Amino acid sequence: MLLDAETLKQSAVLDPTIAELIKTTPIPVLPWDNNDQLKVMAKVMDATVLSALGTAEPALQESYFEIAMRDGFQSRAKLIKPTSPPACGSPLIVLMFGGGFVIGSPDQMTPVGRAFARQFDATVVCVGYRLAPDYKFPTSQTDCFDGLKWVAANAESLGADPSKGFVVGGVSAGGNTAAVSVRLAQEDKLAHPITGCWLNIPSVLAEHCVPEKYKQYWQASEQNANAPILDKAGTEAIKKVTQWDENSPLRYPILFKSPLGEHPPTYFQACGMDPLRDDALIYEELLKEAGVKTKIDFYPGAPHGHSSFFPDLEISKRAKADTMIGMGWLLGKSVTAEEGLKALAGPNAVGGLGA
Repeated sequence: MLLDAETLKQSAVLDPTIAELIKTTPIPVLPWDNNDQLKVMAKVMDATVLSALGTAEPALQESYFEIAMRDGFQSRAKLIKPTSPPACGSPLIVLMFGGGFVIGSPDQMTPVGRAFARQFDATVVCVGYRLAPDYKFPTSQTDCFDGLKWVAANAESLGADPSKGFVVGGVSAGGNTAAVSVRLAQEDKLAHPITGCWLNIPSVLAEHCVPEKYKQYWQASEQNANAPILDKAGTEAIKKVTQWDENSPLRYPILFKSPLGEHPPTYFQACGMDPLRDDALIYEELLKEAGVKTKIDFYPGAPHGHSSFFPDLEISKRAKADTMIGMGWLLGKSVTAEEGLKALAGPNAVGGLGA
């Protein structure tokens, strides 16, 4: 999705409804340069979301299980599925959480995981992965792929029928691991083919790997250097603690040698006031240019993760509804905004996607 220079510039101006809200409700400052403090804050946020959600309704089953990684480490995953699966089969959705590769857990994806299970009768697996600084790059990426590979091989025992749809998705850092996993699956085939990909505010590109003809559209890092929630200093702190390799396809999936045209249909969500804005806009354009079916929703003036931090604002409600509509598009099912928000609310209304 290519936008002209003026549109890109205007999209980096804070949405007026968010600007008005933060006059009385300050935006939480995430201490990206203080890992211990950041982890404590993340645990509190996850616990708050789970407490507000409450126990899943009887129509859904939730459980935890472990998946062995390539080095023998047992990684925790969360399963969410219909108590009574549809006779026609339950599509499989694998979700990957965000948090800059340094915080987060599979529980973070519970709100949207439940919504997908409700709306699409889907079997949802929220995979886990090890975090920096204890585990450096590319542990997050390889753990996610190992988890995905295991889930694909064991789909039927989990209650899924991947022939009804097999979607891999993630938010922020999880958008990176999802994109990388899709590319790895082109080289190391899974037991079932991936049919769709959801990339929400993903971290997938860097200036040095943006094709020359698109470099003029690479402006978000500077335009949003001082953005709320995630700024340039935050991205630099994450880079330092994870110690990723700038030339590795496991960090930037555009660097894989396999053809982009083999990528499954992909749904993107991007925010105008986000240092990662152009990752999504340009990557979507590259996929589209390669002949891949894509869909993208864009939120001018919205900072990174706005739907979690400002869940009751109209722009955030629209983003959450779009998530449901976009997943429906990937699964070949029509969903209205009202239906999507109802599925997200469930029996207990709750704000925010995992981000």
